Amino acid sequence: MTAPRGYGVLNFLTACEVLIKDFSEIYPEWAKLAKTACVIPVSSVPAERGFSLQNRIKTAQRSRLGENNVTRLMRIASYGETIETFDFNSAAAQFTAAKMHKK
Repeated sequence: MTAPRGYGVLNFLTACEVLIKDFSEIYPEWAKLAKTACVIPVSSVPAERGFSLQNRIKTAQRSRLGENNVTRLMRIASYGETIETFDFNSAAAQFTAAKMHKK
């Protein structure tokens, strides 16, 4: 992409940033378009990864899992600690304390 004087050659993201920052008053509609273009995902990999994870969690044997539980299990599988670093004693203590609190 050829840029205005003083900008050199810009990649797409940098061109959008320059348009938003330096030219939004002159080209307001182009600036809106650039803001939108900057947040469009360039790949479907994260979505595909999520669907694969969901299919691994909600199998035929676990078909009665509700939406909330599937979401929680996906979150744990994606962001949770590994079994090597998980503190089981702390988790058991929190579970016991929560159970006592309900009584």
